Amino acid sequence: MPRVVIAHITDTHIPGAGEATHADAAPTHNLHRALQHASRRSAGILITGDCAAKAGTDTEYTAFAEVLQSASVPVWLAPGNHDDPAKMQRLFNVPSRESRCDYVVELPGTRLVVLDSTRAGREDGALDVSQLKWLDAQLGTTPAIVAMHHPCIALGGKAFETIRLDDASIVGLREVIATALQGGARIHAMVSGHAHMTCFAEFAGVKVIVAPSSAYEFGLVDGVFCYQLGEPQYMEYSWGSDGSDFLARVVTVDDSLWRTMY
Repeated sequence: MPRVVIAHITDTHIPGAGEATHADAAPTHNLHRALQHASRRSAGILITGDCAAKAGTDTEYTAFAEVLQSASVPVWLAPGNHDDPAKMQRLFNVPSRESRCDYVVELPGTRLVVLDSTRAGREDGALDVSQLKWLDAQLGTTPAIVAMHHPCIALGGKAFETIRLDDASIVGLREVIATALQGGARIHAMVSGHAHMTCFAEFAGVKVIVAPSSAYEFGLVDGVFCYQLGEPQYMEYSWGSDGSDFLARVVTVDDSLWRTMY
């Protein structure tokens, strides 16, 4: 049975031309490489936010638009806390519902359900009642991948408290997912970014995947918040054309690591 493949890139943090980024980081180069590589393998590419380096400025989105030209397949965007959702809707034709970047992409055997978890001036995420009701209506017997910028799981310690959805959103989301599953809905995974680290967990009976950043990764070293340089990397999701046999794996684009087997 043919398999459907999509890529998931996140937290690209593209600076405007001539603007600074973290020392030695190469976000534009990494995204260019990841988009080129994923385009050869995927039916489309999901980018879950923080497309812009800092504040969703015109110069950042001009640079982001330029590197998006590296993709030769459809690219689906969700905003992050460093983005301007209204500007993304206008500049990149991101679909919206009630002024939020909430939309569905129909794929063979699976629905990609994208949610806008951003709130102006906040680093943590939130989903309002209207969004949760809309999400509930999208979940059914056709398998779904639910995507947003903010994770729905805690990632440990006070340093990471603002990385996830807020408490009220988590309670509401858990209820929606649990009720949908009880009613026979199928959900491959809930996928996000924002954490700048690769994580796998479970939430209300569904797999949770937090994708790695293509710009830089975060972590604690002896209790000190630090970063390490990112890679041209992304998550790859695939499934049978009937929606069966979902598979997720990390792809790092570095041809120098590979050796021919004889």
